[in-house]
Amino acid sequence: MLISGILTAALLALARMHIHDEKNKNRILLFSAVLTVMLHYSNLWVDYFATGGTATVENNHILPVYPCNVVMWMLLVSALIKNKQRLLFRILSEFCFYVGTLCGIIGIVLNFNFDNNPTLTDYYVLKGLLSHSTMLFGCLYMLFGRYIKFRVFNVVSICSGLGVFIACGQAVNTLYERCGMTAPDGMWLKGNEYIGICPIYLGFLAAIILFIPLHLREMRLPVEERWYTKLFRRNRNEKLIY
Repeated sequence: MLISGILTAALLALARMHIHDEKNKNRILLFSAVLTVMLHYSNLWVDYFATGGTATVENNHILPVYPCNVVMWMLLVSALIKNKQRLLFRILSEFCFYVGTLCGIIGIVLNFNFDNNPTLTDYYVLKGLLSHSTMLFGCLYMLFGRYIKFRVFNVVSICSGLGVFIACGQAVNTLYERCGMTAPDGMWLKGNEYIGICPIYLGFLAAIILFIPLHLREMRLPVEERWYTKLFRRNRNEKLIY
């Protein structure tokens, strides 16, 4: 955790100070996203060659079982979007920053695999910590790379992403049950062992609370730049713009 924290902070600071070109910024974001996915699946390659041609595929390799699995793909999709002004990128980038950063920190500090086997000599444990570290870097880079702004619309992005979490969790649990298997409680919809309740509910509560400081922040802007003004402003094609 100490090494990961120091390296992440140092790399973010260096990127913030020296990388200003949009192409290079996008390359850094894409590199962190691709590296995260590669690390996530890398234990399959290691197991395959270490055991002479066999590897065990786990549920989170093929299904979005945990929040970090979904954030990982959201980070990759956002990095692949060429037009960073698109609404989809805005939603994904803001969700990755807020929720993805939290998921990355929790995935490092409260890593189940490390708790069960506290050693870095086990590659399965090591790759889990490394992939969460690279994902954390990518999510934080949404802020340090100046991709996001603190606005009320952040709440919409957070709630949209949490809705995706619920949909993925329900889909995973339903698929298991339809196949006569014991559902893994995807996205901890039935409750998390650390806090007892579904953490997604706390996410919605946090988003509601976050609305207050974001609203107060926008109140210092000119009236035409505030969220409620932009919400009801229409362009010539009568489409809502924000």
